[in-house]
Formats: sequence, structure tokens, C-alpha cells
Amino acid sequence: MLSADDIAGALGPKAEEQHRLAIVPLPDVAQVRRRGAASVDLRLGRWFRSFKQTRTNSVSLVGRDASHALPPTEMSRTRQHFVPFGDCYVLHPGRFVLGATLEWLRLPAGLSGYVTGKSSLGRHGLVIETAAGIHPFFSGCLTLELANIGEVPLEIYPGMEVCQIFLHRVDPCNSTNMGQFSGRRKPTLPVPQGDAIFRKLRDGH
Repeated sequence: MLSADDIAGALGPKAEEQHRLAIVPLPDVAQVRRRGAASVDLRLGRWFRSFKQTRTNSVSLVGRDASHALPPTEMSRTRQHFVPFGDCYVLHPGRFVLGATLEWLRLPAGLSGYVTGKSSLGRHGLVIETAAGIHPFFSGCLTLELANIGEVPLEIYPGMEVCQIFLHRVDPCNSTNMGQFSGRRKPTLPVPQGDAIFRKLRDGH
């Protein structure tokens, strides 16, 4: 795992290409060193996607259901919200919303990472998750899953520190696949897909 000094070096112009980390807006490198933590804090962006209250009985998480009906789309299931800086999004108890990081990240061939929420927020009932593993060559804003498991509504503000990324070195590979969620600036909800083995098991082949 990269130390604070390693992270500061990876953000600098003298870093080797395979280990050069890009974060926009750029964190205060001097503060990263002073803080001494093995992570970088990331902030909440201005775009949110909430789930509509619908009469849908259930949603298959593996694509088409047994009746071969098409799964609901992102647009049919969710609403998009833009919250300016200075305003807040109120997340009520038991509710869930997708957000995104304010920062745009680009991981090089020799770095991978994982994201966790901040304990100071979790103790108020705000649970923050994402696709915890971030692969080399990822480029974009991270989609965050935000849930209020507490008992009172919570005000969350664009620009607030909401999660942290830990980084570690990996052996570079020849692949340049950035993954299906690269290049995104807004939170997204993919259409569920079942793999070939699952479909064979489901269909009895």
C-alpha cells in the first residue's frame, strides 16, 4: 500500500509514467504529506440519481427474468438531480441514492486501489459504498452508493469529503481496458447482465 509520501510522489510531475496518478482537482500535495495517511480523501460531486417509487414488484439482477421480459432501464427506474454548491441533498432514513465523486481519477498501469467511506459519516448513519476495487487504467468519476441507515434525515453537501481511496502498486500488464464505468462524470445504473454460465444453469442446459 502506498504511504503518504508515495501518494504525493505519484501525484507529482516526476513520477514514472506507469505509476503517475491523476486526480482533478489536484489535492494539496503538501497537505497529503503533512496528514501522513495512506489514503486520499475524495469529495462528493453535484450529481445524484435517486430511485423512483414504482409499482414494480421486483427487478432481476441477472438481466431478463423467467418471463423473458426486458429489465427496467436506468431512465424508467431513476431520477437525476443536480445540486449546486452551497445547497444540500436530504437523504431520509431508509433511503438510498447514487452520487459521484467531485474528483476525476485516472489510474496508471502500475496502480490499483480501493475506496471506503469515512467513519465520521458512518457514525451518523451514512453508509457509503462503491465498486470497492479500482483497476489500473480506470478513468472517470467514481459512482458512490449512499444509504441512510440512521433514524434522522441527513444533509449531504456537494464538495464535502465523503470517502477515501487507498492505493497499491501492481505489476503492469499489456491490457489497456478501462472497464465499463470509465469515462463517467455522473452516477450511473447499469442494466443487469447474466453471464453465460448462469444462463445455462437457469435454462437447464
